[in-house]
Amino acid sequence: MTVKVLVTALGQQIVADTKQIENKETNELVGYWMNNPRVVSYQRNEEGEVSVNFVSYCMVSDEASFSIRSEHVVAILEPRADVMEAYTTLVTPPETEATVEGTEETTIEEQVDDATDASVVEGLSDVSDSAE
Repeated sequence: MTVKVLVTALGQQIVADTKQIENKETNELVGYWMNNPRVVSYQRNEEGEVSVNFVSYCMVSDEASFSIRSEHVVAILEPRADVMEAYTTLVTPPETEATVEGTEETTIEEQVDDATDASVVEGLSDVSDSAE
């Protein structure tokens, strides 16, 4: 699988580890399997700079992998390098080592709460005022 930006018919921009699903008999494209999908949201600050954030696709479900029908996807794009790096860091956070008082050194896995936004890119200069 590979990380892609899927633009849906509803206008959502979803960043996910994506794989095509094909009918084995006809080789027809049926849909896309998405792992760790995140919907992209944009916010403009008072200075007019735009920040990009990731939001869980469906915060009322714990499922991290599912499919979307191919007719609901209108475009598939390559993510920018900075977006790819931020997405990868969000969905696979690095392990950190911490010392617990009175014990030996222990490895603690740092996790991101999927229900919150994670700031990715700030100050996009190539976004016009009409993008809100």
